[in-house]
Amino acid sequence: MKRFLLLGAAIAAAVPTAGSAAVTLAGVFSSPVVVNPAQDPGFASLGQTLIYDFDTMSPVSGALTGDFAIAEAPGTPGVFAAPSGTAAGTFYLTVPIPGPSGTATLDLGGEFRTLSFYWGSVDTYNTITLIQADGTQTSFAGGALGFGIDPDGNQTSNDSNVRVNFLATGRGITSLRFESTQFAFETDTFAGTAVPEPSTWMMMLGGFGAVGALRRRSRRAATVTA
Repeated sequence: MKRFLLLGAAIAAAVPTAGSAAVTLAGVFSSPVVVNPAQDPGFASLGQTLIYDFDTMSPVSGALTGDFAIAEAPGTPGVFAAPSGTAAGTFYLTVPIPGPSGTATLDLGGEFRTLSFYWGSVDTYNTITLIQADGTQTSFAGGALGFGIDPDGNQTSNDSNVRVNFLATGRGITSLRFESTQFAFETDTFAGTAVPEPSTWMMMLGGFGAVGALRRRSRRAATVTA
């Protein structure tokens, strides 16, 4: 049975306001059927679009820095195994490399209101930090995610190989920092919903204004005719 858990509607409907910047773990998706995470229905069902899969869509030079490797599945069991279901010959991100402890930072190339990624073999010694456009940083340790996740590092269990979905209030998420004090922190298929550019907001507001003006004119015309 598929599992898709969300926090209350109040979080899903949260409206960003000045001074309220934060990131919340908004839900977790997993399935007992082992699937290629590139085809994971989790991000599609969230209305998100793919950002990186490390195969057809990978970070540009300089967007991924630190102690990492883009590894080829199946990886090395017990060290940096690919997230469960990753098709052999495809690629995923693992931190740290080459040592057993390290940090890496991933620039998303934009600002995202929601962000999800496939987290393989969740461990207590994995920590993800989401960084917003205003510099706000929010961290989540693998051992404190909740939602029934078992952070035991199991490389095949549906309770420790999950898609995690985050919601930003205030400014959008622009980058991620991965930290692990042991081998390893493995992730794949990052997806999200982008924050509209200011010019897009202006066009939308202009469109709403034009519609409102037309309605006012229609009402005035109807009144004069009557």
